[in-house]
Amino acid sequence: MTPEQPLTLAMAFLESQEITTTDCRGCGTQVSGISGRYACGVCGWTNPWDEGHRDLPVAEDDPDWPGRRPRA
Repeated sequence: MTPEQPLTLAMAFLESQEITTTDCRGCGTQVSGISGRYACGVCGWTNPWDEGHRDLPVAEDDPDWPGRRPRA
């Protein structure tokens, strides 16, 4: 992001995320994820959603959520 570029909802969301790394509990492969949520591309293991470092966003936080009122 540059100073002259306005902060969008997507950019604000991405700036709040943290790339984390751990060993896969299924096969031991090193996997990276976002804010403590992982999925292994080798064996298919995923950690439970509630092990993440932050709460997951709710549907209303999604800019494409169908219930969102149109911007004026």
